[in-house]
Amino acid sequence: MRKKIETLDISNKVNAALADTKNSVPRFIKETYTFKGRKAPEILTKVIMALTDRNAYILDPFLGSGMTLIASQKVDRKFLGIELDNYTYSVDKTLFEKVDSKILDKYFQQIQDRVKNKVMYLYETECDGEKNYIKKVLFDRKNGKDGYFNPKKNREIKNDCNIILMYKSPNGNEAKKFDELDWNKIQEVNEMDASDFPNDVYFENSRINITKSTGADKYGEIFSHRNKVALLMVQNEISKLPTSKEKEFLQQVLVASLSLARIAMYGSSTDILYQVVNEKDQDMNVWYLFETRYKKFIRFQNKYKKTLTNDFGKGIKYQVVNDDYYEYLQKNKDLTFDAIVTDFPYTDQVPYLERNQMFRIWLNHFDDNNGYFELTDKMLNNEMVVTNATKRKGKDLNHYYHDVDKMFKTFSEHLKEGSPVVIFTKLGLKKYFNVFAHIIDYARKNGFEYTFRVGVEKNDPTLRKQSAYKNTLINEVIIGFEKLPEDKRYLYIDNINYENKLVDNIYKALKKAKDTPYTLSMAVADAKRELKGVYFDEKIQRSIVKVIKDNFYVDGQDIQLDKTKLYLDQEDKDTLFKKIYELVPFYVGKLLKKKGKFVLEDLYVELIDELSDGNNQTLYDLLNDDNIKLIDELIADKADRSPDGKYYIKKQVPKDFNEDAVDVATMDPYDFEKLCKSLLEYENYADVHRKGGSGDLGVDIVAKWFNGNTSETWLVQCKRWVSNVDATPIQRLISERERLDADKIACYTTSGYSKDAKKIAQLQNVELVDGKELLIKLNQYFPGKYYNSNLE
Repeated sequence: MRKKIETLDISNKVNAALADTKNSVPRFIKETYTFKGRKAPEILTKVIMALTDRNAYILDPFLGSGMTLIASQKVDRKFLGIELDNYTYSVDKTLFEKVDSKILDKYFQQIQDRVKNKVMYLYETECDGEKNYIKKVLFDRKNGKDGYFNPKKNREIKNDCNIILMYKSPNGNEAKKFDELDWNKIQEVNEMDASDFPNDVYFENSRINITKSTGADKYGEIFSHRNKVALLMVQNEISKLPTSKEKEFLQQVLVASLSLARIAMYGSSTDILYQVVNEKDQDMNVWYLFETRYKKFIRFQNKYKKTLTNDFGKGIKYQVVNDDYYEYLQKNKDLTFDAIVTDFPYTDQVPYLERNQMFRIWLNHFDDNNGYFELTDKMLNNEMVVTNATKRKGKDLNHYYHDVDKMFKTFSEHLKEGSPVVIFTKLGLKKYFNVFAHIIDYARKNGFEYTFRVGVEKNDPTLRKQSAYKNTLINEVIIGFEKLPEDKRYLYIDNINYENKLVDNIYKALKKAKDTPYTLSMAVADAKRELKGVYFDEKIQRSIVKVIKDNFYVDGQDIQLDKTKLYLDQEDKDTLFKKIYELVPFYVGKLLKKKGKFVLEDLYVELIDELSDGNNQTLYDLLNDDNIKLIDELIADKADRSPDGKYYIKKQVPKDFNEDAVDVATMDPYDFEKLCKSLLEYENYADVHRKGGSGDLGVDIVAKWFNGNTSETWLVQCKRWVSNVDATPIQRLISERERLDADKIACYTTSGYSKDAKKIAQLQNVELVDGKELLIKLNQYFPGKYYNSNLE
């Protein structure tokens, strides 16, 4: 379905802004935050600069790690962030609020003086005859003592050394083998009191390994006794500090240490926070983690010093609130924004309300804000997510779509016309692909147009291997929308996009009508009958006429199928793939004309954009590995590789043609028909015109040839094809000659003809012009202006 606004300039603007920009999150940001969802500040900054003016008001309704806040402040935009999760909000608040560095340093030194030696004692060991300390121990939990002495191999255990040391030994060793001294230390520590360690039960969620069957629903199950004792030692000293921002800062530093202070799988990330690991485990020194994280928090604040504020909730340039985006905006109906930039919860995203339970429960036990960090039923209900967790009844895909609908409706109420919504997310797997179509549909229902989709892989997308379709689409993407003026909005009736339905109805009518004209007046009358009971005014009628002209080829009053469109919901898969295959050269030509070069994914984005309202399951089935191989070969025939191998570029023009020569093999089918029409006129045919009708009967041009006092009626079929024209179109053309009582028939193609097609043509007196003969004719009248890549 053709878009309601021209989006090429918007897409080009974003692409230009992101040119040569790597999608990389700085390491210190990754190491500061304990949760997922971090976006590259540089990417965000450039997108905001490209789509908004200075001093624009930006909204991020799902703030997460606060990267949008950083980007907006870097380019002087006013900003409002909304974050549902109380833990995530509190981390952001800690990182972005100013603290007194002298007081903070004083408090840290005080904790260090009082407790560091006690904590380090818990990890005391010996190597090369000298006292040392354990930084990390690698073991197999389920095997008890033997699991420490003889753990399973992993790449960090070298020469059977499964203890990583804090300091090099006198002989330069950085690791040692677990010994009896280390086992005795564990036994000693196991006698120490850790009764104050939380023993809460988590809300279950099997998606993130919180299950009763493994014991992972119990808070303390994934911590060693040594680390429980160590964490409580540090926490007791933090709890003695007076209530202040500096105390909150240190409290969050300790909480951020929990993700690695647990018994973790060797080489794991925080993605498996709650998994009960029984082999290839690692256990880390709590003081080392606390001190390291403290330095990272300090570094973060130093890096973003200009972004820090005295009051996170009521800043001058920006404000961040802990609330549900919908409820907050409903309470503040007068708020209007110039752009919304966010990463809203996608269907398969890990629900971070449950995911952050480890941190939230700790804070509920030890933070001064008693009860603030509860995970309430209201929060669980408000989060946009698809899950079968026991506490999330009804959070299925249909409910998620309802939330997406509500989200775009809310965005529309608070966004100025012509303003963008920019979403950062991941696509690629089949379920994502289908959800993508729903997102576009709900955006359009609520007054938006889909404007661009830009891939931002972790490495430069131009370096991506030109391989299979499934690989090219599993990537991070930025999706753009723009709020439409009222008079350009899509026509939705009873929550159904009637424009889609109208296309379906007209397609069926054209197929049924065959060569009988089906006109605009007839289509409008049919729509009026179908919409009986709906107020059918001039506005709706104008919308219907526009939809028809946008999705079909309209010649005067006659409606015809558009040869450049793929009617994905209507046509069978064999027809669709053949059409895709024949249209690929056209898309290649379009991309080369627009960009001068392209990567494989650009072609698929063109297809996706073209088909975003269609049956995505059908598209996914069509673009399978076997078919993609054919398409890849076809692209290679129509475009050359750049010298560096990164791009497809325009195929080298034959020596006899100028650099601006047009490849007839990549022309729009209608442009090819026009070219054939011009060629016939140059050859002195008269009354040359395109034939009306549904466009499905095989005659594209009708012409007259005068031979003395007699005239001949010619029917011409134009096939801008890649593969050889087979017998079927020729037989159809012969039938039309008989039906219309024509004298002569001919077929012009950019390719060749099958043996059967040639045989039938010879028997039935059909003139065949193949790609080579066509080029000779064109060069006679338009020297050097056209070439044919099918001939190479």
